[in-house]
Amino acid sequence: MRKEFTYELAQSYIRFDFKANDEFKTALEEYLLHKGKEYAKDFFNKDLVINEFFFTVETEDGSLKSRLKIFGTLLIGGLISYGGIRTGIDYLIQDARAITNHIVTDIANEPNIDPNSIGRVERRLGVPGQLKRLFQDIDNLNSNRNNLTETEQTALINKISSSYRNLINILDQPIIEQIQLEFREQEILYITEQNQLPLPNDDFDFPRLTAIREEDEGIFLIGEGEIDGEIKLPKPN
Repeated sequence: MRKEFTYELAQSYIRFDFKANDEFKTALEEYLLHKGKEYAKDFFNKDLVINEFFFTVETEDGSLKSRLKIFGTLLIGGLISYGGIRTGIDYLIQDARAITNHIVTDIANEPNIDPNSIGRVERRLGVPGQLKRLFQDIDNLNSNRNNLTETEQTALINKISSSYRNLINILDQPIIEQIQLEFREQEILYITEQNQLPLPNDDFDFPRLTAIREEDEGIFLIGEGEIDGEIKLPKPN
């Protein structure tokens, strides 16, 4: 799998209510990488994501904060065959949430960790989450177009426009084409007249953009083969 064509599929954000020494932070990073690899391979639907993953992990000082991000390649055919791209995205979101839940449970069961010291957990959903929110806004507009004021409708159209343009800068052409299909099927092409969205035009010149540009973004993805075996967390300090 080429790294530059990977998408962020999930992010596990965990904040601990303690300060930690460098030994613990290093161990936590290695621990999260191992757990991310294990659960990504266990939970992500093999019909939706190529079974090869990349990872990043980072920690912050103060009350210790950690972020594990999981990247992979989406299978467009798989997304479509699962009842359409919306259903496929819902499966990915369920998988991403399950991964974070299992990681947090494992950390809470570590003998050197007080479960009550896990102060905050966020199950962030990467690109699938962005797509889900776009589809929700489309549905909101479709269902309520007769009930929204002109100001409300304009605000929602602008939100859809912004989300769509952001996704053009992230996704490759096959997924953008599926989003266009959603707009056609939902019969909201009139948005283009009000907001100049490049939605229904088959001749729209999509830039060949990629989700991850390591050399541009300073992001260094960690491959599965670079992740060691499971470790135990030491005492935080």
